[in-house]
Amino acid sequence: MKKLTSMILSIGLGSALVLAGCSSADSKVSEGVNKMLDTTGQLSKAINSGDQAKVKEVGPKLEDQWSSFEDDVKKDDKELYEKIEKYLDPTIAGSQAATLDKEALGTLNNQLTDALKELEGKTE
Repeated sequence: MKKLTSMILSIGLGSALVLAGCSSADSKVSEGVNKMLDTTGQLSKAINSGDQAKVKEVGPKLEDQWSSFEDDVKKDDKELYEKIEKYLDPTIAGSQAATLDKEALGTLNNQLTDALKELEGKTE
């Protein structure tokens, strides 16, 4: 009877640890996506108002935010990872350009936002 109880407790503990690990990665991705969506929203406002200083301040934050959870996304959904990367790098580069191309940067930022929303839908 003691062995059976010990085995059940071990299985339960192991399951709890596995589930906690999954939940941790999901919450890390979810939190990261929310931060990036907030940043793309700020960037959109700065682009629309033509505030180049704000664009240069906000745009580079996306890279740091993405780097905190991109490995989890790459592991779980390579296609969506590549889609985000496709729009992220040019958005960051455009935000640091000498002159602000509102139309091009706005389009890239919108495409990045859409890809992030797609990821957000998968983490809910």
